[in-house]
Amino acid sequence: MTLEEFLASKTPEFREKVKKEHSQMVLQHAISRLRYEQNLTQEEVARKLQLSQSVVGKIERNAMDVKLTDLVRYVNTLGGKLSLQVDLPSGKKIFVPLKNFEHSKAFRKS
Repeated sequence: MTLEEFLASKTPEFREKVKKEHSQMVLQHAISRLRYEQNLTQEEVARKLQLSQSVVGKIERNAMDVKLTDLVRYVNTLGGKLSLQVDLPSGKKIFVPLKNFEHSKAFRKS
């Protein structure tokens, strides 16, 4: 049985849950890959951000729920620049740079 066949045999609610979890996993992988590309550990990133390693771990694990300001700071700390691309129904694409978006209250230190 293929994955598609397995999912087709399940309820719409189950398929939606799998879709959401898949999206979360893809984003988690992408966020932690940024750190790996810079050959940094969570501890090293935490030091640069003046946070605990557990907060950096939460950012990577809860990527779908991280605040945009926190993500901008995380990416900037890794030497990157975050931007958004908005794809409108008309087919038009709008590029939104976020280089000056960092907020002073970014990251909860809990």
